[in-house]
Amino acid sequence: MAKEIWDIWLEDEKRRIKDFQKYLKSKKVKKETEIQELVKGHIEKTDHNLKFAKSTLELKEFNDWAIVSTYYSIYHASLALCALKGYSTKDHLATLLILIKEFYKKELNKEEIETLEKITIKKEEVLYYIEAKGKRNKASYSTQKTFDLNEAEFLRTSAIKFVNKVKEIIDSTKDFS
Repeated sequence: MAKEIWDIWLEDEKRRIKDFQKYLKSKKVKKETEIQELVKGHIEKTDHNLKFAKSTLELKEFNDWAIVSTYYSIYHASLALCALKGYSTKDHLATLLILIKEFYKKELNKEEIETLEKITIKKEEVLYYIEAKGKRNKASYSTQKTFDLNEAEFLRTSAIKFVNKVKEIIDSTKDFS
């Protein structure tokens, strides 16, 4: 079975850098200067989407839209992290590449792990982004209308954890403290 591109990025730094340069050249990734405004705007959108997901789940009828808005809360939180590093993108794969490039670390000693724990995205969190995107695609584009309430609530809870991690990263950054 062929590896997904994001799995290759996790393992191959040269490929990650090469693909990142391609995204910059194609303007799918842009350098930004209004960093604080972008970070703040994406976090506000993240909170808005989570609030909508919660309200939608309470209706017990539109779980597909709860899944969609849950995914977008994760996506906007991810865009906030991209902005924190001075980038913007409207491409989901480019966003994931920036997360991996800027926040995912594989081999650290104990001291580095303790220092970077609050500013590093772990592999499980990267994988959650991928899983949520798949669920959002199914909820958005399939003809299926009924989605499991428990699954939608689990996704929302996982999204809240991811968003809280992103907020910790932002809060631990000098310019945003």
